[in-house]
Amino acid sequence: MKTQILKVAYKKYIGITAIILLLFLSILSQNFYNSYKKSELGSFEKLIKNIYVNKTLNSIFDSLEPRFEKKTYVVKQGDTLQKILNNHGLNLKERNLLLSNFKKNNITSIYKNQKIQITLDKIKPIKVLDVVITVSKKKDLKLSRLDNTENYLFTEIEKNLKKELDYKESNIVNSLYNSAIEQKIPANIIVEFARIYGFEIDFQRDIWKNDTFQIIYEKFLNDKNQIVETGNIIFANMILRGKEYPLYMFKSQGKIDYYDDRGRSVKKTLMKTPINGARLSSSFGMRKHPILGYNKMHKGTDFAAPLGTPIMASGDGTILKASWCGGGGNCVKIKHNSTYTTVYAHLSKFARGIKKGSKVLQGQIIGFVGSTGMSTGPHLHYEIIENNKKINSQTLKLPSGKILKGNERKEFEVKKINTNVLKAELIYSEN
Repeated sequence: MKTQILKVAYKKYIGITAIILLLFLSILSQNFYNSYKKSELGSFEKLIKNIYVNKTLNSIFDSLEPRFEKKTYVVKQGDTLQKILNNHGLNLKERNLLLSNFKKNNITSIYKNQKIQITLDKIKPIKVLDVVITVSKKKDLKLSRLDNTENYLFTEIEKNLKKELDYKESNIVNSLYNSAIEQKIPANIIVEFARIYGFEIDFQRDIWKNDTFQIIYEKFLNDKNQIVETGNIIFANMILRGKEYPLYMFKSQGKIDYYDDRGRSVKKTLMKTPINGARLSSSFGMRKHPILGYNKMHKGTDFAAPLGTPIMASGDGTILKASWCGGGGNCVKIKHNSTYTTVYAHLSKFARGIKKGSKVLQGQIIGFVGSTGMSTGPHLHYEIIENNKKINSQTLKLPSGKILKGNERKEFEVKKINTNVLKAELIYSEN
């Protein structure tokens, strides 16, 4: 009995001893591991801080960066090709090499918002592998480096675009512009639409709610079926209070113009309103001057419009003045013929190339709406001078432009019939 008790006690103490021993070994192992880990981390930190190791690592990481880089730059106001090249880390020799190639291939000027794509080889000294300059949505100019030489190949890249015709029509709810935008008509087509009707229609007073417009215009699509360019308006029609005003595009003596259904050009000597989307804010005649405070003859027509709205030349002519005009602020004066001269005042700035002696075409942008000079807010002050006398632009009756006759009239009638058939086909395909 005594022997059995001793055996049980022995087994119990042996088990406890084993557990204690295991705990001791576990703690010892953990301490050893922590000490080893700390020692290894310390050694690694010393290795990292070693200057030679640092150089080696930096060299490895540098070699992992891409050697070639493609950069797209959008031209800002006042930029030049030399200024743009200065921003890409090129040495003087490389910059001069490119500038001489630009000059050699007549690439001498750039304009605001133009896109320039430059591909660089970043192995020093940095080299330019190619430059692509977008000159239009249909064409790019490209300089490509030949192998590893200092010679460049110049090419003109014509983009492969597909032409389609688009037909749109809509009721005018608030304004022509808003209704056209809702139909997803490109803004430049809307501006052109307003321009060709600007000789006949006052967009502030002649259009009523629920009048209608129709239009057929060209569009050019890329391989992704995206519109990248628009072309001519083929047909336009405004239906105002039930009366139609159709216009057909027709080329006469090499010039595109728009004619009514009787073959009369819509183009007149001068446009009634040389600005789109404006509100007639002050008519020709006596009024209380908003700044001087007394009654004075207002010898022009004021059109209120947002700051920066483009202003067009109301007719072909020669610029007599494009400078400061005292109370008129920045102004442009155009002589159209021996009878008519026009004045545009309070401009925020002049368009590119607008200066004394320059020739301008009807509808060409000459400046932008501002509030310079004696002005209480952004607007265009527009004057028509007939035989040295200022007259009311809104009541001026001008003769119609060219009237098609003979063979041209026959050709026009065929073109008109074909356009009407095209319109019917496009309407049918829409439905």
